[in-house]
Amino acid sequence: MRADVVIVGGGCTGASTAFWLASVHRQRVVLVERGQVGAGPTAYTSGIVRMHYSYDPLIRLAVRSLETFRRFDEIVGGPADFRVTGFLILAPRGQESTLAANVRMQRRLGVETSLLTPSEVSAIDGRLRTDDVGAGAYEPRSGYADGYATTTAFAAAARRHGADIRESTPVLRLLADRGRITGVETSRGRIDAGAVLVAAGPWTPSLLAPLDVRIPIRATRHQVAVLEAPAGTSPLSPVLVDLVTGLYTRPDVERQFLMGSVEESPEEEVDANAFNAGADFAFVERMSARLQQRVPAFAGAAVRRGYASVYDVTPDWQPILGAVPGVDRVFVAAGFSGHGFKLSPAIGEAMASIMTTGRFDPIDLTPFRYTRFEEGALIHSPYAHGIVG
Repeated sequence: MRADVVIVGGGCTGASTAFWLASVHRQRVVLVERGQVGAGPTAYTSGIVRMHYSYDPLIRLAVRSLETFRRFDEIVGGPADFRVTGFLILAPRGQESTLAANVRMQRRLGVETSLLTPSEVSAIDGRLRTDDVGAGAYEPRSGYADGYATTTAFAAAARRHGADIRESTPVLRLLADRGRITGVETSRGRIDAGAVLVAAGPWTPSLLAPLDVRIPIRATRHQVAVLEAPAGTSPLSPVLVDLVTGLYTRPDVERQFLMGSVEESPEEEVDANAFNAGADFAFVERMSARLQQRVPAFAGAAVRRGYASVYDVTPDWQPILGAVPGVDRVFVAAGFSGHGFKLSPAIGEAMASIMTTGRFDPIDLTPFRYTRFEEGALIHSPYAHGIVG
């Protein structure tokens, strides 16, 4: 068969791009996924949707994505299960000016956010200990969504607009002739195409290596614990990112909440096809101690379960977006380093536009080009935690 575009990878980015390509640009799209749509790393995302970044293009992507999440059923036609909880970030003493500068930039770009003193942080939730906090920032319109629901809704909408969604269809190799992509070979046969987008997360490097395209992406294991607040208490209402302790929390159903780390290290580089998908006792113990440091009332929180998934991590913890050199009409959207889900609505919209028109006027994505690593043009966050952006 013949397609205008083949998308390799059925996570949130691939499904979003398929939707925008089919619905807006009227492209003949085939999305191929080795397993089930939305069942890879996307299924294990914490789903946090926030706009707090320190880099102009990331803020713009986050703002655009939030508006899609807030109107998801209207725009896409399906549920993302977006919940508005507010988003609170805490910075340590000595980083007040950095946080203030970022808040000013965000407000200039349309983010509804405010800078908070430690006492104002306490006013959001009096259980928060703030004696080691320099400042905070709060976004009332942010929250979280469901990764699986979002991705399957994008895929279903793409299918309604004519896209062909093929699950349980591993891509065996990308096909090229005289420096131009010609299609893909899958476990179910060949698909000819005028363009290919590789949005396969940690599997992206192995797919591109036979074309002599070397993508600097590592697969690293990251853990999440699900806790239950002690009897008579409730989870923190807002999503919390605590740069003092390196902790994040996110409310879930009833008294349960998610807990994880925003630290870049210690990391565990793994094989994305074979890793421990459970949570380590040492991780849960370490993060529970940090949780109790921030919220002493959670000293009796019970651990209900834990799990681990993989991030596709680049050297600067920022994605690779756009065409790759060497083979014409091959594009990449990968290397999101743990913060791709919240950006996926806008990333899909942008990639669809770039692949069909060569540009995306609302946001300049050239800083995320493949060649930035060899050019020494890495994107550096002012925060010690690169995942925060």
